Amino acid sequence: MQMRQMEPQKKPYRTVLITLLVIILIAVISVYGVLGRSVQPINKANREYSALVVNAKKLTKVDHFYWSSRDQTYYTLIGNNQRHQETGVIVEKRSKKMVTIAMKDGLSYDDVKQLIINKYAPKKITNIGMGIYKKVPVWEVKFINQDNNLNFITVQFENGKVVRTINNL
Repeated sequence: MQMRQMEPQKKPYRTVLITLLVIILIAVISVYGVLGRSVQPINKANREYSALVVNAKKLTKVDHFYWSSRDQTYYTLIGNNQRHQETGVIVEKRSKKMVTIAMKDGLSYDDVKQLIINKYAPKKITNIGMGIYKKVPVWEVKFINQDNNLNFITVQFENGKVVRTINNL
């Protein structure tokens, strides 16, 4: 009787490594696909409303795009007008009514962000956008406080006065 000598099995490191890389690649592509689809509506609104304000000659070019949705949905586009002055255009989504504001006359995005940080010490600011509240331009801020509660603060564009708060949702 002849005994076979058993060869030590080669561990399939290469196969395992390739399989693992393929799985990671599929996961990364899937995550990017989901993220891409989730921002697609806002990117579409950015393109559509940027074209709207440029065609209406409110701005020559859009530098910043903000979105706010509380009572109504507003898109705010900030750029330079034909006189090279920084200008904001707040567009109400349904009616496409436009309100034009000179950005030098009020708080900037950074001013509002710092005001919220100083006054409320949020854990995380989730959104800052402009809208209209009682016919006045406002910044609408959503943030998570230190107790992990959602908060909404509405700040007047012109003077920084807090005009509406919804805390601890």
